[in-house]
Amino acid sequence: RAQAKVKSGVDLVTEVDEAAEELVTSIVKDAFPSDEIIGEEAQAENASGSQGEAIPDGNVWCVARLTEQQTSCIAIHFIASRLDIAREANPEWVFFYIPSSNSLYEAVEGGGAYLNGKKISVDSATGVGDCLLVNNIGHHRETDFVDESADRIRRWLRAGLRGYRSSGSAAINMAHVASGIVSSYYEHGYGGPWDVCAGLVLVHEAGGVAKTASDGSEFVLTYGRGSICCGNAQVV
Repeated sequence: RAQAKVKSGVDLVTEVDEAAEELVTSIVKDAFPSDEIIGEEAQAENASGSQGEAIPDGNVWCVARLTEQQTSCIAIHFIASRLDIAREANPEWVFFYIPSSNSLYEAVEGGGAYLNGKKISVDSATGVGDCLLVNNIGHHRETDFVDESADRIRRWLRAGLRGYRSSGSAAINMAHVASGIVSSYYEHGYGGPWDVCAGLVLVHEAGGVAKTASDGSEFVLTYGRGSICCGNAQVV
C-alpha cells in the first residue's frame, strides 16, 4: 500500500504520485528537451513561478498527480501556451484518462472535445434553478476561508440551486462539465495550473466558458492558487 503524507492543510500525496510524476517528466524531457514542464509535486518542492505570474511562452507541459484527492485518475495535460497582449496562457491540447470509468477525454483547440471518440458539449441549463453545480472547497482550513465557503453554499441553495455536488478533482469536475454531466464547476482556491489546464481545453471545445470565480472576469491561467467558474455562458 502506498504511503501517504500531508502536503498542505488536509491535502495528501503518496510516493506513487511522486514517482509517477518523475517518470512522466523524464519521458517528456527526453522527447522535448526545450519544453517547459510544470509538475504538481515538483512545484511543491521547488516552485518555478510565483503567485499570479504568467505561464511562460512556448510549449508547456502540466503534469498532475495520479491520485487527485484520493480519486483514482491519471492526467497528463499538454499546453502549447502563448502570451498575447493580456499575457494569457492558452491551453491547446489535452489527453485525459480516468481508469475507474474507462473514460478517455481528448480535445484540440478548434477541433472539438471528445469522450471515448464521441463529441461532447456542455449542458443547456439557463440559470440557477436548473443548474447542477459541482464545487470543491479544497484542502485549506483557515477560519475565514471555511466561513466564506460555507456562506457561499448557503447563498446558492437559498437562490434555488437545483443540485449541489462536491468533488476533489478539478480535472474530472471540468471534464464532467464539458460532457454535460454537471452544469457548472466552481472553485475558489485551486492549487495551481495543473489543476485546471486540461479542463479549460475540454470546456472551451465543448462550447463552454470559464471565468474567474472571485470577480467574474475572464479567466487567465497563471502560476499559484486561483479561482474558476465554468459551464455554459448562461449559467456562468
